[in-house]
Amino acid sequence: MKTTMALQTISKYFFDFISLIAFAFAFSLTTNVLAESGKFSTGIAITPANFPTHTEQDLDEAFKLASELGKYSVFIFQWHELDLDVIRLMMSKSRDNGLVPILGISPTSLDQGRKELDIPDSVRQQAGSNISFSNPVIRNNYINDVKKLARLKPAYLCLATEINFLAIQRLDEYLHFASLYKDAYRKIKQISPHTKVFVSFQWEWVRIIDSREMDKIKEHSKVISIFKPELDLVGLTTYPSAFHNNPEQLPADYYSWIHHHIDHHDSVLIMEAGWPTAGSGTELEQKHYIQRLPELLGHVNTSILAWSLLHDVNLAEFDANLNTTGLLTGSGDRKPGFDAYQALDKATTKVRK
Repeated sequence: MKTTMALQTISKYFFDFISLIAFAFAFSLTTNVLAESGKFSTGIAITPANFPTHTEQDLDEAFKLASELGKYSVFIFQWHELDLDVIRLMMSKSRDNGLVPILGISPTSLDQGRKELDIPDSVRQQAGSNISFSNPVIRNNYINDVKKLARLKPAYLCLATEINFLAIQRLDEYLHFASLYKDAYRKIKQISPHTKVFVSFQWEWVRIIDSREMDKIKEHSKVISIFKPELDLVGLTTYPSAFHNNPEQLPADYYSWIHHHIDHHDSVLIMEAGWPTAGSGTELEQKHYIQRLPELLGHVNTSILAWSLLHDVNLAEFDANLNTTGLLTGSGDRKPGFDAYQALDKATTKVRK
């Protein structure tokens, strides 16, 4: 019974995490290299085979496979469903398999264009009608929860995922969150000074906003710089197939464009990179995208590159684009992208040595 309940809780986490990835992709749809790239490490967001009807064996096998693809594992949790027991389990399984966990908490909702706050029901009741990051009740509860995460001593802790969606739609709330972030950052450093603390930004929408207002790029940079200096690195998520028919169409400066917004020495963590193998993509395109990543990231100070999904998922509410960014099929068959990503990890590891 305990095993069944635990798997149900873990399944709920994976569903929420995959929904987060789905939102990023769907929102996008609405509108000398090797030596240089050897500086970054690789990782992946762990999704088990046969999701959402996976077994404990599927989960254990997923961690083993992830260890073949890099040294980092990514886990993102919606704030309103934060479960420390699940987080501890994911961290323990990661470390047992030689992986360094990267934790993320998402305080904005997956629906309504990520413009609403995602807060626990108990906090919502305390907060009353003022559902805002300016509300002391919400601020204090958020800080208390991220302090709990800090006590787990993670190497990396993301305090908001794709937070620029909030800036695009509700600038006032974005400013309130930036203030909250800075307060939370200082509290975390008191508990776990070596934890790298950051937020992530959806990269395609950074570029879209720039392209629409080329004369305001310096102003756009404030969306990132507002978190400095309490920003240990810059997190990005990226799903280019929504805007490019194939990886060969990506311009050479696709990611180095980031230098319009950050300094060359700023560290960048690609928290989610994905290309589907159905819908707007194919298995061959996924492979080619992975093979182009060293070139595309060659002039960016990338510390970690993490792929979006290990296995495909099979959720009726998602289309093929959202279900198929995995490097393996839902049943566990390896796609060409698996070997390409594994080769990328081996190549960069060899250069680092």
